[in-house]
Amino acid sequence: MKKDMNEDDFLGRWLADDLSSEEKDMFEDSDDYLAYKDIVKAVDRFDRPVFDIDKGLKNQKEFNKTYKEPSAPKVIKLRTWLYSAAAVVVVLFGLRVMFFDASEISTDMAQTRIINLPDNSIVTLNADSAITYDKDTFEEDRVLTLKGEAFFDVAKGSKFTVQTKNGNIAVLGTEFDVYARDKKLEVHCFEGKVQVTKDKSVVVLTAGKGTKSIGQESLLLFDVTRLKPDWLNGTSSFDQVPISEVIQELQRQYNVKINTQDIDLNRLFTGFFGHDDLKKALKTSFEPMNIRYTFKNKKTIELQNK
Repeated sequence: MKKDMNEDDFLGRWLADDLSSEEKDMFEDSDDYLAYKDIVKAVDRFDRPVFDIDKGLKNQKEFNKTYKEPSAPKVIKLRTWLYSAAAVVVVLFGLRVMFFDASEISTDMAQTRIINLPDNSIVTLNADSAITYDKDTFEEDRVLTLKGEAFFDVAKGSKFTVQTKNGNIAVLGTEFDVYARDKKLEVHCFEGKVQVTKDKSVVVLTAGKGTKSIGQESLLLFDVTRLKPDWLNGTSSFDQVPISEVIQELQRQYNVKINTQDIDLNRLFTGFFGHDDLKKALKTSFEPMNIRYTFKNKKTIELQNK
């Protein structure tokens, strides 16, 4: 996918709706999709130039009186306007990087981070996560974009919105956790009220309630029994999730590579692991599943069925 997205005409083909289903799905799952989707909204407001043929011919004749040198004919390709719009998107995206990335805050593998926002709200980022917001307008619109997972302690005030590629969350003043990775969206409300929007579905959560969705599934409601997310206290917990999700979280929290070999990644896991001892975390996660783990080196672990 990265190779395709680096091709000169990729954005033009996206705007022209020429991508294959596979290309479109991969692009919409990429980290760049939300940024381009927002930028293209501005491009959509551009009007195609309207040309006055008679006036243009008159101007050309006047020009020819003073300049006689012939010029090579130009070949105009199909979809010129859409491909030009793609160029505009690239330019706008460049400006976004120049003026907007100063407000992007992220965490690496095996790292968490606490951020104080301009409106006095506090965000705690889990490992391998990022938030992006516009410092110039944030106190007015209180909108940010999240990739990964974060806990929000929102200062009271106007509506506070968290945008993710899987759905949006809007609140006034509350505490909540958002998990937005791959095609999964999960929101836990610990205080106040949270409004979660996914496609055309809208769910309002009160304290002690949560909702989740994977892919095109509808938002599913459930009870939240904890007072805070476990990961704030150095533990990752799971309830009936595919073992693949546990493996991904182990890799994030410990910055390791786990090779799965012939493991059935769809097997469901309920349990937890701590963030301070890798060997204990592996034992806690895999022994109940009858999965053998072997260290190939300090950063690489291989899994096999027992």
